[in-house]
Amino acid sequence: MTENYREHQSSLPAAIDRLYTIISILRAPGGCPWDRLQTNKSTTISLIDESYEYLDGVIKDDIASEREEIGDIMINVFMNLCIHDEKKDFRPEDAVNEVCDKLIRRHPHVFGDEKAENAAEVLSLWNSVKENVEGHKDKAESFFSHIPSSLPPLEESYEIQKKLKKVGFDWPDVSGVVVKIEEELEEVNQAIAEGDDDHIEMELGDLLFSVVNLCRYLKIRPNVALHRCNEKVKNRFQHLFTMAKERGIPIDKDHVNEMNELWEEAKKEEK
Repeated sequence: MTENYREHQSSLPAAIDRLYTIISILRAPGGCPWDRLQTNKSTTISLIDESYEYLDGVIKDDIASEREEIGDIMINVFMNLCIHDEKKDFRPEDAVNEVCDKLIRRHPHVFGDEKAENAAEVLSLWNSVKENVEGHKDKAESFFSHIPSSLPPLEESYEIQKKLKKVGFDWPDVSGVVVKIEEELEEVNQAIAEGDDDHIEMELGDLLFSVVNLCRYLKIRPNVALHRCNEKVKNRFQHLFTMAKERGIPIDKDHVNEMNELWEEAKKEEK
């Protein structure tokens, strides 16, 4: 693309080529010292962070933020591709062509003669192609072989439970999941009464696993639900902090009652 990388492009292929060219220049000798230090690991961590920032924009229905953050996601995806290209692992077009072939192969109801009338039938076809055409069958000795070990524990729990559901090891209805959470909470209380830290830790793990299972049963991603809660708490407490500063109320243990009142006020203003 030579010097055209400085110009806005009017087509998607040209814009994509522009972005990859810029990243290649940043990574090249004489480019940016910071970008040249990036690795697949550091870039992937940034990719996760940018994905959550994009999610914030989606939740807030902020189109400008969504546009910016999805661009940041692309920076990290292309940075990873560029690093692999430099190491001569594979070319960027190899990865893109491979995923294109996979999408065509796993959608025989669109690109072939198979029929699928609903999402459940689509998933059935998808899994059938994975197992019978691509050979992605679980190893007999490892039922959970396709769950990445690098997943955060919250997501790993979710994937474990999805895997169990596939073989029918699941609750018949949501009430059973809720009862299980109540049972686990009672066991946490018993462990606290015993004062055994190791037992408390184990029971809290069981409780968290059960709550993740409720999320999975209700088709809610636990990491997204927790992320939204985290943002809500931060925003609400920031509002509390601002009101306290305006009213001369210290933020400390001696003014917890006033802080609780401000918290409730902040909650009401959210509505």
